[in-house]
Amino acid sequence: MDLAAALGKIHAVDADGFHWTYFTYNDIPSLEIPLWTNFPQAWKKVIEIVKGSRPKVKDCFIHRDYHPTNVLYRNGKVSGVVDWVNACRGPAGIDVGHCRLNLAMLYDVETADKFLVAYQNDQGNCFTYDVYWDFVSLIDILFGPPVVYPGWEAFGLTGLTDKMMEERLDRYVLSLLERI
Repeated sequence: MDLAAALGKIHAVDADGFHWTYFTYNDIPSLEIPLWTNFPQAWKKVIEIVKGSRPKVKDCFIHRDYHPTNVLYRNGKVSGVVDWVNACRGPAGIDVGHCRLNLAMLYDVETADKFLVAYQNDQGNCFTYDVYWDFVSLIDILFGPPVVYPGWEAFGLTGLTDKMMEERLDRYVLSLLERI
């Protein structure tokens, strides 16, 4: 998967001395179970995990908003990456998790899982997956009920609904909890 290989190239950039560092978008101690979910106990578990200790990882250069609609394609291949405003030094897993989250919402859990496998295959021993970063990526979007991102329609994906986003996020949460 070209999307995974492109992300690996970003993570290979030396981030030592880069002044901007990763932080979560949401205030973790104040997280609450989303009111829209059909699986509040699953989300409760996710929040408990995120409130726990963060895995120790070596920081690298991260995009911080890596997903299919921030990637340019030419002839079916990645030709560039846009929207660098949030780039910083941080855990590679947050970029992987953010992209997986977007793929799960755009398509399904299986597509998100294929991306993870492709990234792991591309990175070899340079990346150790930890579901924690998928959980953090989830809580980073908990500013209200999930909605269809307008950029996805501009990307050519039509027929998505806010209800689908809720259902897909719930399915994704359940699939992630199976990984612990």
